[in-house]
Amino acid sequence: MRLISAGARVAGVLFLVAIAGACSESLDASAGCPDLCASQNGLIQTITIDPVVLDTTVSSLTGQGTEGTILMANRGDTVDSRAVIRFDSIPDRFTPNAGDTTTQAVTTADSVMLRFNIDTAGAKLPGPVTIDAFDVNSDAPDSLISAVAALYTPANLLASKTYDVADLKDSVFFPIPGSVIVSHVGHRLRIGLRARAAGSVQFRIFAVQSGTPEQLRYRVSSDTSVKAIVLAPFSQTPTNQAQIAASLSDYTVLVKGTPPPPPDLLAVGGLPAKRVYMRFVVPPFVVDTAQIVRATLLLTQRPNRSVDPTDTIRIVTYVSLAVKTVIDVTRASQIITIGSSDTAKFTPGDSGVKEIEIPQVIALWHSQKVDVTPRAIVLASTTDGQLALEARFFSIEADPALRPRLRISYSTRKSTGLP
Repeated sequence: MRLISAGARVAGVLFLVAIAGACSESLDASAGCPDLCASQNGLIQTITIDPVVLDTTVSSLTGQGTEGTILMANRGDTVDSRAVIRFDSIPDRFTPNAGDTTTQAVTTADSVMLRFNIDTAGAKLPGPVTIDAFDVNSDAPDSLISAVAALYTPANLLASKTYDVADLKDSVFFPIPGSVIVSHVGHRLRIGLRARAAGSVQFRIFAVQSGTPEQLRYRVSSDTSVKAIVLAPFSQTPTNQAQIAASLSDYTVLVKGTPPPPPDLLAVGGLPAKRVYMRFVVPPFVVDTAQIVRATLLLTQRPNRSVDPTDTIRIVTYVSLAVKTVIDVTRASQIITIGSSDTAKFTPGDSGVKEIEIPQVIALWHSQKVDVTPRAIVLASTTDGQLALEARFFSIEADPALRPRLRISYSTRKSTGLP
């Protein structure tokens, strides 16, 4: 991360503005004029500037367990990602019938099924997949992932089941021995899931945050008139923070993530999830008076062939709303609003100059007071923390020809009305 003098940047920007006429063009707008078009048959000027004064890669994490899906991945020596599903209150008594005023102790359990829903987007299924379930109950701090990861051992194995590829879609039912429920009656049952196959495997499970939570279902009586017990994920820790406890009902255990990018590169995506924060200084007239026809962020991509280099990662642009008193850029990258209705598509293993259209960002900057809210954007993956795909770009620390730039087409002529 490097902060370039704002004064130096502005000087360079104004110089480029002064020679903007050299790259002007007259566009024929007689066929129709969209909202971004400034005038009919007007002179459109285009400038390319180096307005970025700060860019850096920051963490995308908004809190453990806040992801909408949980990645189940076993990618050899690259990514190892697992799931934890907590059922912190296994009932020790049940009511035989709805009208009964007495309860009975739970002494048996059968037809035990853990149900979860599969998201196959981005899945890698080389053949039959085996899912292992482990008892990962731990008194270690909730945030200590290493302590939980250490519990995925043969001694803690609860059950295993192998599925054909065709079976890993929609709802998946995973059988668990009844003895597991009986031995946890009145206590908590925390299940850790791990996937494995003959080759590299990955898929996602819909988490509680998605609105389609996992479910643990079992019968406690041979009498079929007695309703089965159905439990949703539930965490009782941390005991004094209900919101965090709710997030920890299920979460990702990232045993091994993607390698960090070199210090002179910007990274979007990956595991743990990363995003890019970029702060700009632009000529005042661009935001205040010019009518923007087009605004394009130009980034030079560096190939990243570590994981799925030919797949597609989608990147969305946000505008930071953090005021200048927020000096932590990681925090500033979380205080955002959508800056573009479009998503840009990238192939991680690709290279060269790439374009991200951001005309709406300029419009949002117009509503901000620059002395209060720095002009900044955030680039993030649409699958933050859910897939290992990662796109990398050169930062302002790279050679001048590789640095981020901004190309703006604009008109200073006021519109005379609709066509």
